[in-house]
Amino acid sequence: MPVRKQPQPHATAIPYQSAACRIGTHPTCAEHSPTTTPEDVPVIYETCGCPCHATPDRSWPAEEL
Repeated sequence: MPVRKQPQPHATAIPYQSAACRIGTHPTCAEHSPTTTPEDVPVIYETCGCPCHATPDRSWPAEEL
């Protein structure tokens, strides 16, 4: 008897967050803007979706790092 696969519930899309934003060093995140890739390389770079990039006035001064 063939095994039936259970339908997978739709996962909610979780925006990508860079390692810098995940550990709290938001000013060092260099992944907040799109990166161009060479045309012959099938690579997709994700941009950081951390809410700190949505506001132009960051509350984390770069001097603290």
